[in-house]
Amino acid sequence: MPYLIGMILGDVLGRIGFFRAAGATLLLGGVAFLAYRLAAANLDPAMAYGAAAAAPLALFGWAIWHPAASRLRLWIVDGVYLAARLAMWWAAAAFAIGLVAAQFRIDRWLAGEWPQAATAGFFWLVQRALGAQVARSHRIMGERSVIEVDA
Repeated sequence: MPYLIGMILGDVLGRIGFFRAAGATLLLGGVAFLAYRLAAANLDPAMAYGAAAAAPLALFGWAIWHPAASRLRLWIVDGVYLAARLAMWWAAAAFAIGLVAAQFRIDRWLAGEWPQAATAGFFWLVQRALGAQVARSHRIMGERSVIEVDA
């Protein structure tokens, strides 16, 4: 029985893109860690935080420039898209739970729970901005996309 539950859970996580999102997150996080360590060891340690933020952004910028140029680029952009989509739903769930916890009183909710709604909105914008590009890149490379864009 645990094997069957594991198979179902793995299939569900695979279908929603968890593994692609986790892979891209680990890659970008590893690049950030490496950039931090290199900058801290060879430059001023105060510059290490800037390097840790700039390195994954540069890698993502390189990947988004033309995602269909290689499978690695498409994998990175696809993973970031799916991570933004998953983060949007987690933030929306936190928003709803916070609204219930505040007994549906908007004044209490605004005092403490508004960041979840702002986060959900931000990730919604990110996944909408990346969605069409990722789906187009999948079509160019002849792969099935998990993203369906209205024609």
